[in-house]
Amino acid sequence: MSLRRGRSIKNDKSPFIWFLYDAFRVLKSGEAGHGGLICFTRWDVEQTFIDAMKIAGFNVKSEVIWDKVYHGMGDTKAAFAPSHENIVFAIKGKYSFPGSRPKDLVTFPKINSSKMVHPTEKPVGLLANLISSVTKPGDLILDPFAGSGSTLVAAKKTGRRFIGIELDDDYFVTAQRRIEEVRE
Repeated sequence: MSLRRGRSIKNDKSPFIWFLYDAFRVLKSGEAGHGGLICFTRWDVEQTFIDAMKIAGFNVKSEVIWDKVYHGMGDTKAAFAPSHENIVFAIKGKYSFPGSRPKDLVTFPKINSSKMVHPTEKPVGLLANLISSVTKPGDLILDPFAGSGSTLVAAKKTGRRFIGIELDDDYFVTAQRRIEEVRE
């Protein structure tokens, strides 16, 4: 887990594309590693993410739908109540699932907003399911936007190695604490 001080993240697309180029460059593929990328996204920016992944060299293989069971808020007057989130799965080079072929619909209740530590926090069970579906024990998981550490906790619980990067001091400390609390 590492922390970069004095840097902020803006929600513009150009740095994200350059980030994907770097991710593609360092990601292992073929027999040396599984070389997969999982990206949570919204419906209105999903195609931009997919295009950026393809430009960077990734082979986009699947869209997975996370059924959150309960709906969120958003525009309560003119938009359907959002009860799912899109997940894009992309690979580098040769890849095959380490076990049986997973389904493209996963159902896990979202975290109650009153219990969330981070605004985009995902359930550890959901992340553990995804990690187990696309990696083997001992594989390395990178979360460059670690937030409160849910992905890292899921990686540790499933026997994967992990690297997390987080800019925010408070989330960094929270992630460290959550990782330390996991029993092996």
